[in-house]
Amino acid sequence: MTTPGFGAFSSAVARAMSEVRSQHCAPPTYRPAQTARGTIRCTKCGGNLTYTASAIDGRTSGRCSSAGCIKWTD
Repeated sequence: MTTPGFGAFSSAVARAMSEVRSQHCAPPTYRPAQTARGTIRCTKCGGNLTYTASAIDGRTSGRCSSAGCIKWTD
């Protein structure tokens, strides 16, 4: 899903979204079989990043436990 140089040019949010999608949103549907929730290491600060990947539409969301760090909803 990503090229080797992706991390050098992308934001922490893009890297986190890519990691969640690569773990749970496989082709051809690009969404998980059932809604996935979990925690990974934050790509910006190294804290705990809690995420959700929806089985209904494949959308992802995530939020770091550190104040003022990354969060997204797509």
